[in-house]
Amino acid sequence: MIITLYRPGAGGSIRYYTIHDRQPLLTSRYALTVAWRSGEGREREKMYGFETIAEMDKKIRQVFGRKVKDGYTLLYSFIRERPSGVSPDAAIAEAKSGSAREAIIGA
Repeated sequence: MIITLYRPGAGGSIRYYTIHDRQPLLTSRYALTVAWRSGEGREREKMYGFETIAEMDKKIRQVFGRKVKDGYTLLYSFIRERPSGVSPDAAIAEAKSGSAREAIIGA
C-alpha cells in the first residue's frame, strides 16, 4: 500500500507526504512508514510497528485524516488486494481458542 499526498508550500514549493507499508520491521509483525519532504529537499521519515492489521489501519486513518485537515490533497494511491487465503487478524485470534477453532475448521 502506498498513499502520496501533496500541498503547495511557501515560495512555490510543493510539500509531499507519503504513507506506505513496503518496509518491514524485525521487531513488529506489521510496519508503516510515513515520509515527508518539501520540493527537492531531503526526505525525512518515521516508522511505526504494529502487532495487528487493525492497529496499523487505525494509524493510517489517523495520519491520513490529519494531513487532509492540514490541506493536503491525494496525489497517488495503490493498495494491493489481500490474497483470498489470508485471514484477518480477528479470525486468526479466534482460531487460536479451542471452540473457535472447532467452529472454523470443524474439528
